Amino acid sequence: MEASAIPHDAEAERQVLGALLLRPELVLQVSSIVQKDDFFFEGHRHVYTAVSDLQNRGAAELDAVQVIHYLQDHQLIEKVGGAPYVMRLPQDVIAPGNVNVHARRLRSLALRRRLMEAANSILEDAGRPSEDENQFLRAVEDRILRITNSSFTQGIVAASELKSDFSQYLHGLIESRGQIRGTASGFRELDGMTSGLKGGELIVLAARPGMGKTTLAMNIATNVAMRTGKAALIFSLEMSSLELMMRLVCSEAQFSHSDLKRGNIPDHQAGRILKAIDRVCAAPIHIDDSGDLDIWECMTRTRKFKVELDQRGQELGLVIVDYLQLMSDPESRKQGRQHEVAMISRSLKQLSKMVGAPILALSQMNRSVEQRRGDFAKPQLSDLRESGAIEQDADIVMFIHQQPPGEAESVEDLENQGTVEIILAKHRSGPVGSFRLAFRPHMNRFDDRVEAEPAY
Repeated sequence: MEASAIPHDAEAERQVLGALLLRPELVLQVSSIVQKDDFFFEGHRHVYTAVSDLQNRGAAELDAVQVIHYLQDHQLIEKVGGAPYVMRLPQDVIAPGNVNVHARRLRSLALRRRLMEAANSILEDAGRPSEDENQFLRAVEDRILRITNSSFTQGIVAASELKSDFSQYLHGLIESRGQIRGTASGFRELDGMTSGLKGGELIVLAARPGMGKTTLAMNIATNVAMRTGKAALIFSLEMSSLELMMRLVCSEAQFSHSDLKRGNIPDHQAGRILKAIDRVCAAPIHIDDSGDLDIWECMTRTRKFKVELDQRGQELGLVIVDYLQLMSDPESRKQGRQHEVAMISRSLKQLSKMVGAPILALSQMNRSVEQRRGDFAKPQLSDLRESGAIEQDADIVMFIHQQPPGEAESVEDLENQGTVEIILAKHRSGPVGSFRLAFRPHMNRFDDRVEAEPAY
């Protein structure tokens, strides 16, 4: 392809380099927006490298002469166009203060070039026979996703540039005073403590096996989809889509899971089951039961789904990952499981910001919690399995705690039977505390307690 057909802006590149030679203090600001490879012309890349290197070394006087000496020492001056060309760069600058505008343009054009290179490479690969088409498609998705992800990186921004966005954000807080600002989970006390599940948040729900974390997640998904009309996307790495549908229908119909699974449906309750099926199937609930899903596939599919929703004028209200430790990251696996889980949790946090929807990730816990008794038996942040990075990346960490049968020691313990304690152990932008929910495991259903009083 001819150079003229490739997106680039020679004048913008010269304006950036010239501004840096005039005002070296702008180097750190510009470097947060563009990198060396964002420059189209090789000579400009060498000049930018020289300026950046000299700045990092703490050069006493960073100017065109210093850059020329650097390029001469590295035998690059001819590739740049000679010393006269470097001397003209600062002379041709129109307004050094506009360097950020030119830098962002260079970043945008570089992104388009990388997409074009990827498209050409994909076109060549598509012309070759492949034994595994799924692997080829996955490689295509990964390559495009890596490029587009880089477009979400935001450089250093002055507080003055954030004034308009912050004013709108603050106005929204004032307008919603006393109301839920995020997506309602459908549980009164949880919404009271969190003000709803908000876009950009990573929420971790952890518990030992059998405590009902999948049930609670499915109840929240159903509430979001049915009560708000927003779409709920569920990635199930452990259960099949039919098993999840069974749980959703049982919860909605308030019918015994074991009876429905055996087909034991009394005639007088068949109508209730059919109505529950209709309500669940009519709700915007979407399930992906790929058992071997890795984080890159999860990000790709979620972003594709978000685009499809936008085209239909619908909104993504919640993404659920069940559960986090079953997800993989092939790239970081070689560095150990701890590092792999850390990269997965960090990527989920990034994904929540990309799609503007909360992500509820279920997590396993260490067995150490089972060995504690009394007040010490309650889950703690240190009990999260395999990585402390989950605690670090999460905006909210919730635990499900249920006292083992036969351990009731007081009247309060007896009164709390049939309920579980939901513990908010971490809340980045709100209170921590706990509350109780009624739990009917045979129906796969949690409910608010009647006249429950918040404990926070």
